[in-house]
Parts: sequence; C-alpha cells; structure tokens
Amino acid sequence: MVTAVMASTASSKSSRRLLSLVFLLSPLLVSASDWKITPGITLAERYSDNINLAANGLEQSDWITEVTPRISVTREGARLKVQADYSLQGLLYADNSTLSRFHHYLNGRATAELIEDWFFLDANARITQVLKQGATPGSYGAGSLAGIGNTSSVSAYSLSPYLKHRFGSFATVEARISQDGVYSGDSAQSDSQTTRYRLSAVSGSGVYPLSWSATYDKADTSNSAGLAASGSEHAAVSARYALNRKFGLTAQAGMDKHDYTGVTNTLRDYSYYGLGVFYTPSRYFSFDALYNHSDTGNFLSGSATFNPTPRTAIKASSSQRAYGRSYALDLSHRTRQSSWSLRYQDELTTMQQQFMSYVGSVFVYSCPTGMEYKLPGVPPSDPVNCVPLGTVNFFNPTQLNNTYLSKSLIGTVSFTQRRSTWLLSVFDNRREYQNLGAGTDQTRGLQASWTLKPAAHTSFTLSGGMSKLDSTGAAGRQDDLWNVALIATRQFNPKTSGSVELRHQERQSDRANGDYAENSFMARLNMSF
Repeated sequence: MVTAVMASTASSKSSRRLLSLVFLLSPLLVSASDWKITPGITLAERYSDNINLAANGLEQSDWITEVTPRISVTREGARLKVQADYSLQGLLYADNSTLSRFHHYLNGRATAELIEDWFFLDANARITQVLKQGATPGSYGAGSLAGIGNTSSVSAYSLSPYLKHRFGSFATVEARISQDGVYSGDSAQSDSQTTRYRLSAVSGSGVYPLSWSATYDKADTSNSAGLAASGSEHAAVSARYALNRKFGLTAQAGMDKHDYTGVTNTLRDYSYYGLGVFYTPSRYFSFDALYNHSDTGNFLSGSATFNPTPRTAIKASSSQRAYGRSYALDLSHRTRQSSWSLRYQDELTTMQQQFMSYVGSVFVYSCPTGMEYKLPGVPPSDPVNCVPLGTVNFFNPTQLNNTYLSKSLIGTVSFTQRRSTWLLSVFDNRREYQNLGAGTDQTRGLQASWTLKPAAHTSFTLSGGMSKLDSTGAAGRQDDLWNVALIATRQFNPKTSGSVELRHQERQSDRANGDYAENSFMARLNMSF
C-alpha cells in the first residue's frame, strides 16, 4: 500500500526509483513476518478569520474541514528495518471552494542487509509542503492551514547501496554510491538529481598505538529550470599516534573543490595539511589542537570534549574551510526534572540538500520516556500519553535556487515538575547567499510553552513566541511575527485522542500590505486502528 502511494504521488522519475527500491528489497519483503501496520485518521474542523494571511482590510474568513487518513508501516528485523508514515490531507473550504485541495505527506526510510556483513542498502523518501520563495510563514510555521496557498509540494528520494566490511582488527572499509532526487511542485524552482560517491576506511584496534581514517566524497548534480550542473569533491585523511595512554601526536590533510550553481563569490578550491597533539587526561575531558597550512594561509584548528557527569556532554570544535572560519558546538545536560541543549553548526548547502535531511520545525512532546520530536510533514497524531509542548524551529524552509552558507544556533530547555512542564526554545538561523549581491536573511526568535496536566490523560498548553526576519539584497525586507495559543488535549484511550485549540498570530512588515493578523479555532480528533 505504501509503495503504491509512493508511486502515485511523486513525479515519474522519482516513482521509477522508488519502484527500484521495492525490487531490490523484494526477497526480504516476501520472507518478512513481523510487520506492524497501523492505519488511522485525523478529523478536524477549523475556523479562521483570515484564511490566506492577507493584509489588513483584505481578510476573508472561512470554515475548513480536514479529513486526513494515514497509515504507518514499521518493521524492526535483523536484516530489514522500515519506518514509513503516509497521509493524504484533504482540506475542504466552506465558502472558498476553489481553495479546497489534497496534500500528500510521506516520511519513509528503510535499511537492509542484502548480503550478510558485505552488501547493504539505505533508502529514504519524503513528500511535504514547503514555503515558496519569497513567502513568509505564519509565526508558528509553514504547517498552518491558513496561508496554505504560499506553499508547494516537494518530494525527494534517496537510494544508497553500499559495500561495508570489517577486515578483522585492521580496518573497516566502506564504498557507497547514492542517487538522490528533489522535485518541487513550484515551476519557478529547480528540480535536482544528484549522484554521490563515497569511499571511507577507518582503522581497527589491531594497529594501536596508531589510528587513522580516510574519506573521499564526490557529488554531481544536474538541475532543471535552466540552471547549470554543479558538483563538489572532498577528501580528508587523519592519523593519531599515542605516545602513552594520555598523550599523542596527530596529523591531518584534505582538499575541497566546489562548482556550485550560481556561485560568483570567491569560493575557491581549497587544500590544507596540519600537525598537532591530542591530550586525554581523564575519561571526562579530551582535546586536540593542530597547526595547519592552507591555500589561504596558516590557521589553528581543534576540538574539545567535556563529560563531567553521565548526564552532561559538551563538544566544541573550530577549523578553517573554503568559505572561511567554521565552528561547531553541541551541548546537552539532563537532570531529573530538566533537559538542556544548545547546538551550533555552519555549512555550505542548498535548499535541495537541506530537504534531503530535514525541513522546518518539529512538534515537541513530553512523554513518559522523555522528550519526543515529530516531523510536521505528516499532520500530527499525538503520541500516546504524551503532552504537546509546541514547536522548535531548525532553519528557514523557503524554496530558492541558490547556494548559501547556513549558520544555525538552536537552544532548548524543558523543566517538568509533577503536573507542569515548561519549554523554551531559542533559534538564530542565518543564510548567506553565495551569488554576488544576493544578500542574506536571518530569522531569530523564541517559542515558549507551559503545559498543565491536571489528570492522567488531560492536558492544557499555553504557548507563545516571537520571531524576526531580516533580509538584505534585492528582496530585502523586515518582518516581526508573534503568536499565542491555548490547546486542550484529551487521550480518550490508547488509540483515540482529541484537542481543541485557540490561536492568534500577527505579522508587522516594512513591505506595503505586509501586515496581517489572524484568529483561529480548531477541534481535532485522532484515531488509530
């Protein structure tokens, strides 16, 4: 059933590749006996006094009926693992029937071991709604029914067969080829197909006190919409030699080559090599530092890891790359009542590459086993016995034909005390476009919520947040957005839940007719079978 949905919703090119996946997996599918198939349906009724997030004075109100059947397919086998969630969202507008439509959502992944300890296959498929270029979302994300005309469907697939084998205690070697495709329903956006090659080798324990690793990556991308082909090539080697249990020498070398579509800034080919030391005084702390020479001059690089307790982990690193100085930070801390995280990363990327891994924001839930995150690509069916806390934003999800440097800082903290849970998320996402004169855009803000659980299966959530968009270049603009919502949720039984939601959002913009306000009400029922 899921295979049929894949084939009918994606473009013909992606459908052929999805069918190829089924053919490759068919020997495993026939023998599989421990599949779990969970159908369900979401029914919702919503009223909005500004269904298209139109400018002040141009608002139109309407009732929107949502009928969304869905199916989840999972398998956790020794040689085959599958997780696929598909839904067909039907939106029926009472007064503006021309806006009625169906949207397909799919989030599927599979891993298979075709030949034991040698030949493997990874596969992914996604279909969701993404904001069109130049569109700005409601202040609580692109998943809002209001303003739905600002989105278009984007589908993607990835097929990746690879050889991987461990040669005793000497080394583990991997050779992988991947075929990716990203297809947009917006004719102004480029479709892309990418072929990736990867070779890697990592030393085993048998060569101690020496350890080493080597990787080579190459990607070739073809684009539609009149865009030229692009590509990249990366290679890196590193080695460490332990002089004793705590101290040793380290070395690294690498090269980057870029040929990105539309890039006219000084993004040059880049190579480097360096020597340094590493020091691990205890199991709680370690660091390495290297002095490097590159095409653009000498630089220092290094990383540090600090694990003062089993519940605290901090890792930070810095280096030089073709686009300039690069930093990374990953911090997490847990207590009996709270959870803290802070993450920063930068990378040279495109919308198509970002979509292959993730788009937009996630729904956050407090569950008996801890925090859970759910993609917005499938209209949410609340996890059993979990309390919705709000959303966390990860990066700007608008579609565009451009290469950009993405800099993303995200912090979250949650605190639980008996019947109450507080959540705060802050984010600062910046895109620096590599086309000459294209400018930058930056979205930063915060989202907070307080959830009260007066009974075992009933919760009330008060959430609110604000964000600010600053965009420079030819399409420069400034937008301030904020939202507030009250949500009541009831888990009637393990397979049925319902919620009622009141929400208000506003935007103030420096563009003519850019201001809007919306009030909405929604009642939602989720059922699994």
